[in-house]
Amino acid sequence: MLAFVYRNQGFTLVEVLIAIVVIGIALSALMTGLSSAVNQGAAPVIESRALALGQAYADEIMAMAFDDQTPAGGGAVAVAAAPCVASNESQTRDQFDDVDDYHLLRDQPPVLLNAAGQANAYSQYAVDIRVTCAGNDLGMSGNHLIKRIEITISLPNGDARILTFFKGNF
Repeated sequence: MLAFVYRNQGFTLVEVLIAIVVIGIALSALMTGLSSAVNQGAAPVIESRALALGQAYADEIMAMAFDDQTPAGGGAVAVAAAPCVASNESQTRDQFDDVDDYHLLRDQPPVLLNAAGQANAYSQYAVDIRVTCAGNDLGMSGNHLIKRIEITISLPNGDARILTFFKGNF
């Protein structure tokens, strides 16, 4: 004769509690990783916007003449009486015609000339520009032959990125 053995089916209370604790620990670790990823998710967008903004200002400045005495369209390069003096002749931004005009410019929010529809994307950024003589820094015989342009981009999170480049009078 066969004997049937009945076994209790299911989990004990201890097994259920252990499973809940293990799942809780696993979910806690997963949520910690996900929350840090979400917090850092906007960083590449913020950085790329800062770089694009700095590049736009750099392109605009590099398209300008070295100083007020530099002839339009090239030719013989004249040296102004004081080529490293910031002299914007009380011009408005759309009338800037040389690199010195940008010295001490602060745009908050940034003003991208000829860039329609970009105001909202950069509304929390700020741009500060400094123009200084830098010929001696680069080993030139005259300090007046090179200008260093430093663009500081202030990010929405309070950090700043600095772009530095040079423009020569030759």
